[in-house]
Amino acid sequence: MFSTIGLFLYSLALLAVLAGNVRAQGLSAISGAAKVGETGQGPWTIQADKLMHDQDKQLYQAEGNVKIISKDRVIEADYASIDDQTRQADLTGNVTVQYGRNWLKGEHVIWNLDTETGWLDSGVMFFSENNFFVQGKSISKLSATEFDLKEGFVTSCNPADPAWKIQFNSMKVTVGGTAWTRDASLWAQSWPVGYWPLLGLPVETERQSGFLLPLAGKGSLLGYSAEIPYYWAFREDMDATFYAHYMSRRGFMGGIEYRIDNADWGKGIWMFNYLDDQASQSFLSAKGYPFQTEDRYWVRGKQDMVLPWGIEAKLDLDFVSDRNFLQEFMTGSSSWMRSSSEFNSHFGRDILYDWTSLVRESDAYFEKRGESQLLSLDVRYWENLESAVRNVTTQELPSVSYSIIPTEIGKTPFYYGLGSSVVNYWREDGDSEQRLDVYPRAYYPMHWGNYLDIQPSVGLRGDAYSFDADTDAGRTNGFTARAAPDVEVDMSTRLNREFAVDFWNFTAMQHAIRPEVSYEYAAQTTSGPFPRFDRLDEDQARNGIRYGFTTFLTGKEVTSDAAGDLITTYREIVRFRVFQFFNVQQPAVEDLLFDTNGVEREGFSPVGFRLDIMPQKYLTVSYDLDMDLSSTGHGQAQDLTVLFDSTTGYSVRVDYEQIPNLAVNEIGVISYLKAYKDIYVNTWHDYSLDTGLLFMQGYGIRYIKGCWGFGIGYEKNNGNESFVFSIDLMGIGGVGSQPFFFGKPIFGESLPGYQHPEMWTLPK
Repeated sequence: MFSTIGLFLYSLALLAVLAGNVRAQGLSAISGAAKVGETGQGPWTIQADKLMHDQDKQLYQAEGNVKIISKDRVIEADYASIDDQTRQADLTGNVTVQYGRNWLKGEHVIWNLDTETGWLDSGVMFFSENNFFVQGKSISKLSATEFDLKEGFVTSCNPADPAWKIQFNSMKVTVGGTAWTRDASLWAQSWPVGYWPLLGLPVETERQSGFLLPLAGKGSLLGYSAEIPYYWAFREDMDATFYAHYMSRRGFMGGIEYRIDNADWGKGIWMFNYLDDQASQSFLSAKGYPFQTEDRYWVRGKQDMVLPWGIEAKLDLDFVSDRNFLQEFMTGSSSWMRSSSEFNSHFGRDILYDWTSLVRESDAYFEKRGESQLLSLDVRYWENLESAVRNVTTQELPSVSYSIIPTEIGKTPFYYGLGSSVVNYWREDGDSEQRLDVYPRAYYPMHWGNYLDIQPSVGLRGDAYSFDADTDAGRTNGFTARAAPDVEVDMSTRLNREFAVDFWNFTAMQHAIRPEVSYEYAAQTTSGPFPRFDRLDEDQARNGIRYGFTTFLTGKEVTSDAAGDLITTYREIVRFRVFQFFNVQQPAVEDLLFDTNGVEREGFSPVGFRLDIMPQKYLTVSYDLDMDLSSTGHGQAQDLTVLFDSTTGYSVRVDYEQIPNLAVNEIGVISYLKAYKDIYVNTWHDYSLDTGLLFMQGYGIRYIKGCWGFGIGYEKNNGNESFVFSIDLMGIGGVGSQPFFFGKPIFGESLPGYQHPEMWTLPK
């Protein structure tokens, strides 16, 4: 018993001695968290399973689940020693230093909390702006934006097993600038692909000037070709891309694409290409493109802006040197498809006429909107590339219009509306016309419950002309006028019925049918001859009936949001319309200049069918049909579009068009499909059913594996063949691609199969 008591007393004495030594060394345990000084980011807070502080040495020692936090700065480690005087942390064991969205990882890190600089012994860094991983044997952070690395590699793939990497002996990185590497080599898996003694890579927090990857190909019309783009970010709200396109059979084509997104000047894209064509006339004739000119160019652009007083402006420019340019140069920066697609994605409108059209349209449109009024100015210029009719092409320079939508007249049951315009038409052959058009209208809508709507209206169109042109009476100039009073009665009703359903996310369907019929009568009196420049100049006399019906199918859809709350939406699934005209008597003047598909004839017009089907967001079907049943009619005109889009990058579009009086009868198919695992196939075909010719066809195959991909393409257009090879490297760019538009990447996460870096397993 005495021995037990003695052992107990000895233990107490030993503990007292140890405690005394600890106190002598200044170490004391801290429960909870401790704050370490102040920085521009605020104080640093230390948390750990075990946290000690030496007051004499002003030293913190933390062990187990160590976290050092200051706003969006987080440092994690198994063990940390922090000097409260020098503000330097010595970190070991599973160290992660995260600042914003960027981070670095390693086993041993020395880090200064004030300057946020330090040294990492063999680890990995991640730059979120480019999805770059950089692994190095030694990594030094010299300042907030500068790094120095030794013996490592850079990749945007999983660094544990990168599909591609650029290996280097040394690298100096400036965030927001360039990463310069020495003795750099590109590797695909374990295979070396290329070597550069000195290589610069963009490490961008903002747009960065520099060369983009080139486009290369071979075609029977251009020969061997290569296009090198240079991107210049000269202002925060403006940038430009310069293109140098060499074609072995045609010479050197230069190009520029200028972009602006400015609060005052609006949003715009302007493009220009020029070529001093070196092809011989015999070569062009043999390829089916007779010689036009040696100076080949195409200028196009769009600009949207808001001017003072709330005036909205839209500018569109499309001017080309000759009739064959757009068909001869269909790759690279001069491609019609590329230009039209870029315009459509940024402005919601593409190039009005396709690459086969001999008419190009330029337009400047200005409008001022009111609550029920619209004032607009429109200037249009049509470039006609058909030399035989170039001098008689009508130019609209300019047109001013003012309109009022039907508006209630005080507290009466009557409404009024107005359409008016002043236009100046001009032709190179000397013809000109100035026309003032005023068209007021009064309405008296009547409703019988929910069963019948009747709306009679009367209008008076008055036109005054000043002209100098060839008319039926010969060369005439002077003034003339006309008046065209009219009366119209519109009648319609609507029948509805709802059905309870339970499929997809729909809980109910509403089927509605709206029959409608209208009668219109107009007379015209004139004071003399006048030319015909557009449809409004035609004789306005008419006496006819329009009738038909429209049927709708609308679904009630109930879904849940992220919080689990129910959201009810209504979506139109099917719309089908049938209509026809019946002219009681022969119109005063048969429309010879402006084809109306048989509508302006005595008796029955073709029957029109319009069908739109949108069962789900993945499928859209649109079908237009004008069926002429008369023996002397125009035949059958129809237009069908079927689009399936998975919303994940796989789509098929089928277009069919038949216009008998224009000899158009063709079908086009565009597809983008996942063939097998990471292999994607893109095809496009245009086939003429009348001639049996496949006048355009193209095939592309791309292999995309997370962070990289490559592809090959072939296209044959009007007998001309071209081949293209592409490589896509995540974070760097792709062959022929432009990786940034105003700082927004269009290459990257949109690639099918791309995995976000946080999904990857990093090396320890």
